[in-house]
Amino acid sequence: MTDSNRSYRSSQLISPFGPGSIIDIGDESLILMDIKHWPKNLDEIKLERLTREAGVWSLKKPPILKSRWENVHKKNALMTVRFPAWMFCPKCRHLGRWHKDDPLNESGVPVCQNKNCNNKSLAPMRFVAACNKGHLQDIPWDRWAHMGGESKCSSPKTDLYFKARKDMGSGLGALEVHCKHCGAKNSLARIMDDGALKIKCSNKQPWEFNKDYSEKCDEPLHVLQRGASNLYYPIIRSALDIPYESSSIGNSIIDKIQGCEDYDNLLRARERGKEGAVKLYAEYLAEEFGFSIDAILGAVEGGGEPPRVFRIPKDEDLRVAEWEVLSATDIEDKQTDNFKARIANFAGEETFGCHSLISKVVLLDKLREVRAFCGFERIKPDDNPVLMHGDSKQKPWLPACEVFGEGVFIEFDQTALEDWEYASSEFLIPRLSGVLSRYANVTSTYLPEPSAKFIALHTFAHLIIRQLSFESGYSSGSLRERIYAAEGQAGVLIYTADGDSEGSLGGLVQQGEAHRLFPAIVAALETANWCSNDPVCSELDTQGVMGLNKAACHSCALVSETSCEHNNLLLDRKLVIGDGKEQGLFSSIMKRVSEGGI
Repeated sequence: MTDSNRSYRSSQLISPFGPGSIIDIGDESLILMDIKHWPKNLDEIKLERLTREAGVWSLKKPPILKSRWENVHKKNALMTVRFPAWMFCPKCRHLGRWHKDDPLNESGVPVCQNKNCNNKSLAPMRFVAACNKGHLQDIPWDRWAHMGGESKCSSPKTDLYFKARKDMGSGLGALEVHCKHCGAKNSLARIMDDGALKIKCSNKQPWEFNKDYSEKCDEPLHVLQRGASNLYYPIIRSALDIPYESSSIGNSIIDKIQGCEDYDNLLRARERGKEGAVKLYAEYLAEEFGFSIDAILGAVEGGGEPPRVFRIPKDEDLRVAEWEVLSATDIEDKQTDNFKARIANFAGEETFGCHSLISKVVLLDKLREVRAFCGFERIKPDDNPVLMHGDSKQKPWLPACEVFGEGVFIEFDQTALEDWEYASSEFLIPRLSGVLSRYANVTSTYLPEPSAKFIALHTFAHLIIRQLSFESGYSSGSLRERIYAAEGQAGVLIYTADGDSEGSLGGLVQQGEAHRLFPAIVAALETANWCSNDPVCSELDTQGVMGLNKAACHSCALVSETSCEHNNLLLDRKLVIGDGKEQGLFSSIMKRVSEGGI
């Protein structure tokens, strides 16, 4: 564990740097421990729809300091571990495994013990080993240095040095670990080859000190750089705070009192064994709802609440209720403190033909989103998640954050989309076949199943985010997408979600007005029609991680990591703008604009 205090934005401790992720702060490399090591009494976030879908009882915020003068301790901070533990001195190049008793400088950073180095800060090795089941460990550099040695070294760990040979260029082959004691050395040229380490996975995480070392994992180890994007895939599920009433489960008393703050307090008091508080909250509920105290306690004790078992919610399940609200014709009557919406007026405005595809635009002056961290995967997302399980004495919960913002919801005409898919089937089917075959190796918890409708809507969302970022006053990294493309759905929500302040700047909703939105859509499509990487970008059969993109690169369709909910995958601008013929979703509109000279 770290011996000094470090600060980080609390919202980033959910995404992109949740439990199990490696965080670089200055000269240090730290890994955030799982929620078993989080403080017990954390502030809760209320969103019953999300907690029920996840099978947990509560969502909790990462701890924050109330003031800059507050002392940091285990009850108001998160614990981290120094990882990798193997570090080297940039000055003398001595390599060794760091221990908690080793010296630190005034800032709490490990320093070289060589007096000639004048407390030079140690640099963590940039290579680590991980397996596909999410386990992570240090590379045993002492074994690597002596691998293939003719004789056994009597002191394999004390005299290791990490050197760069200037005569070998700048590749991994120029880096070598050298043992001065016996003269053994080994370069890093083949360290990333399959099976190069010749050791088994330790079946644990870096913070699991007390785990049985005799247990081994059968998954092969992969050597990666500690900042590699495939070393950590966080599993985040989010839900909007919408005015939606779901059906209750349980007996009649529980149906009446659940959702009430006193009921939640009663459950927490019962969980913690505070009988006096349980009775007090039962009295409050009895007075408010007209039941007897014994009846309320009996309903709770008798299992009025169904058991909850943690599971990773499906995005499509969470979005059923959201679609019902956002697509409702009476959405302007569905207002709450955290949800304020109005329908944009198209009357008398130039739509450039977009009205044939877009049936409605909803301006969300205020919305609230809750994001829950469910677990993570490593190497590749193929249904081997490391799930979040807290202390067994507590009811299941998940770390989460809440953010407030504004948004623009664009609802597409589903009949028009179906007509496009049917009319352009000869273009769409071969274009999707390769993506579908590669998707077969990806777990459904990571990405939705590719379809022409989803890829077109997803790519459209990216194009409009890139365009609106120039006009709304928000950076592209501040805008996020939410795609509704399940059966019976066809819509895109572009919204801001700021974790630092309630509300928003208002610039995005302004851009959702018809006289601004439709020119922005046309501008986004015209920009996408030409990419600086063309013809390479448009003609490549595969791009992106696992080859799940086609005509989409950083110059034309990709957005920042925080903006895309699908890791910049399943994108193809040709499905939006076409391929020389009227086969893209917006091809006819682009033709009209071109012929009209607009």
